[in-house]
Amino acid sequence: METSNKYLVAAIASPSGVVTTNRVGGQSLPSPVANILLASGLEPQSIDCSTRKTPPEADQQDLDNDKIPREARYQVDCKVNDTRLRGSILLKDKDDNNPTSGYTLDTDQYELTFNTGKPNESGIKLDLDVDVTRNNPNYAIRYNFNLEIYGDGKRLGTTYSYTATYAPDNAQTPFAAGTLNYEGTLDYRTTTKWYRLSGKATNLKFSSTCKQTFVGGSWSLEDTRGNRLLVQYNGCNNVTVTYNGEAL
Repeated sequence: METSNKYLVAAIASPSGVVTTNRVGGQSLPSPVANILLASGLEPQSIDCSTRKTPPEADQQDLDNDKIPREARYQVDCKVNDTRLRGSILLKDKDDNNPTSGYTLDTDQYELTFNTGKPNESGIKLDLDVDVTRNNPNYAIRYNFNLEIYGDGKRLGTTYSYTATYAPDNAQTPFAAGTLNYEGTLDYRTTTKWYRLSGKATNLKFSSTCKQTFVGGSWSLEDTRGNRLLVQYNGCNNVTVTYNGEAL
């Protein structure tokens, strides 16, 4: 899935990059839109885009000054010759009176088409939904990324989704040490086949005093045939790894 990887990277904008605009082809676009355009290998100077922000940027409410509006939709329709990108982003602040409350980001499916309107049209559909909640001092994240590539009568796709929580040991220094729990799946689909890897992290203990590994907890990876890789952390740089119960 080398083709999809660059779109995955482009779509994963940092929270601050969600609304930050980038200049592409002399136009200011929301960062995820600009990143996807550039990942497509299009020439920035040739891009012709129509964009709409609802409400207009001057009317967007941001009482807590965290650069995430209370609610705003960004719509885009860009063309370069017979290549076209269309889609929209809906961004909401969880609590516009609290800069640490979190946010939700939902895409109304981006679609990038090549040879648009021609018999050999091909394309890429991208959906990204993110929900970040902070309940001081803990964090909860829901993430869903779905990408589909089509053309020449064939379709293939990948979906990556997970939920995660992070609880710091000390609210005053939240990223010095803490506990991470995670559960997610990675799917890969072709016209005739489907593969899935399931990952789970249980009470992974992180400490900035250990640069090599986690210091506690476990992480596992399992495929659809029941093969299971388990990594157990017994302390700093003390790791036990088993595959289907056999030590590696």
